[in-house]
Amino acid sequence: MSKGFNSSFSSQLSSSTANQTDLTSQTASQNIALPASSAASAGPSTWQPPPHWNLDKSVSPYRTKIAARLNSRLPEEQEIIPQTAARVASRIAADHAAVLKADVDSPFSDYPDVVRRLLPYHVFQQPQDDLVNITHDKKGKGKAIDCDIKTDIAETKFAIECYRRKESLKKRFRNLGVQHGKRGSPDNQGYVLAQAVLEADRLDMTWLSNELRTARGELDKIEKDKRAVANVSRAATIQNAYAQYYRSYPYSYAQPYGATAPLPSGTISTFSIAPSVQTPVAAANTPYQAGAAIPVQLPVASLPALHALGIVPVPAANLPSDGQPPPAVLRGSSANGTMLSLEINVSLLQSAQMSGLAMVLNSLMSRSGVTANYASAAAPSSSSKTNSTHAGSLVP
Repeated sequence: MSKGFNSSFSSQLSSSTANQTDLTSQTASQNIALPASSAASAGPSTWQPPPHWNLDKSVSPYRTKIAARLNSRLPEEQEIIPQTAARVASRIAADHAAVLKADVDSPFSDYPDVVRRLLPYHVFQQPQDDLVNITHDKKGKGKAIDCDIKTDIAETKFAIECYRRKESLKKRFRNLGVQHGKRGSPDNQGYVLAQAVLEADRLDMTWLSNELRTARGELDKIEKDKRAVANVSRAATIQNAYAQYYRSYPYSYAQPYGATAPLPSGTISTFSIAPSVQTPVAAANTPYQAGAAIPVQLPVASLPALHALGIVPVPAANLPSDGQPPPAVLRGSSANGTMLSLEINVSLLQSAQMSGLAMVLNSLMSRSGVTANYASAAAPSSSSKTNSTHAGSLVP
């Protein structure tokens, strides 16, 4: 029995050993590289899957199932699907609004009111991704884009912009501090000093403007006086130029001024004048002769004006016996000493003296005209009073 068992066991062991030897030889033949001649004769060494295994990756079984499921639906079902999704999204949006703007002041009225006001809070128990996917309609390529990523990107950009602005402000304030430290005095003192300097400059400019305005006024006045003097001198020059072309005719009843008796030396003759208005008028009947003296009656108050013009009257007794006579000769005065009788030689005067003398005579004439008008207006009233008095004396 033992011999039979041993023989059978030996046969089985030999058969298994032979099988293992065959498998080892096959594995070695696959792993060990064969020579070029044997490899070329045996064909390619890469392993290829059998053709009945259907490993085509271009067609996905998952997509095939989805397409088959969509095609199996009815048109009514395909219309109901987006409507249902829209209603669910609207209800979730309403729940969000009710939660964000809850009525916390008024108490609950009944059980339906409790349900209506507390039911929207179930949104906090739903995952955020589910709510976003329901409320946001994603189609096509939008499914591959996450809204959270977009929000994070926008917030990151905003944070970066805020950081950049903060850094720029810090840099500006740092520069201000550096500039403040480089100055020789504090900024507040500098501002006060600058304001004081500007105020002083403003006052100086105001004073200079006033001075300039005053100087311009004086200049205009001087220019006006010069124009008036130039006009008077021009008129006198034209009159002298035309006078030499006219012949003077002697009058029958005119007495030459030189025929009067000479005055005693050292004395000034006096003459009486009427109490009427005095007018400084030259001899009207005496014809003008170039180089001849013109008699003029002037008040004593006009002597300072003549002295300012350089015309100094010389008494007739003090005239030099020979040589050029003076421009003005004093011939006499009135009884009360208010009027002077002068002889002025126009040919010996300069243009400025002639214009000044003309202005003095014009001013005296204007004042004499005003006084004469007042006297003529007062004369009729005085005569009427005299007549009434005389008539009253005649009445018995």
